[in-house]
Amino acid sequence: MASNLNSEFNYRYQVIGDTPWEKLKQLQNFLEGRKRAEALEEVADLKRRAKHMELQSLKDNNALPHLILNLQADIIEMESVQEDQKHSFDLNRKELTILRKLIDELYVIVEPTRLKHTDGTPYTDDEMFEVNAANEFTVMIAKEIQAEIIATGRPSPAKLRNAMSNPHTFHALQQIGFIPKEAILLEGNANPLQIGLRPSPSMIPLTEEDVQILE
Repeated sequence: MASNLNSEFNYRYQVIGDTPWEKLKQLQNFLEGRKRAEALEEVADLKRRAKHMELQSLKDNNALPHLILNLQADIIEMESVQEDQKHSFDLNRKELTILRKLIDELYVIVEPTRLKHTDGTPYTDDEMFEVNAANEFTVMIAKEIQAEIIATGRPSPAKLRNAMSNPHTFHALQQIGFIPKEAILLEGNANPLQIGLRPSPSMIPLTEEDVQILE
């Protein structure tokens, strides 16, 4: 028998996403997949009915025996998986219920943080997912560094180097003590003929003004 793709536990705790907006994005992707699977239930029913109607038409018109037998074989093959197929569709409907419930819960959390454009129109979900990218990256890297500290007592150079790719992330990790406050984030010169290093300007978390610039 078929088994469900994901349990509520998996959707709630194991789906990729360390921030509510990213979790919402991933669950919406799962929802679209489950909705497409739901549509296949009607497709299967229509095909099954069409096959029976075609068979009846062949019989009514005294079609050649081998045509009738071939179609009967197709119907038997199709209906041999009908019970398992029905079970799969039942499981899919349950997953749809779970996903919609979890998505509704997330909207309660994220809606107060939705930004607005200068003309007052709210950001779309896709726009908010983009704005949230640095936040998601920061939390993801912070958790990986925390796991390394718990396991080995210190973060790995590779994870610290990854954190240096984003000055907002670097600053956030300094604020919680994962990176020493005195550490300097280096940057190169924009001019390839002027080779040198300099401290990167101190960065603070994104403001709404920053967001407008990023649009």
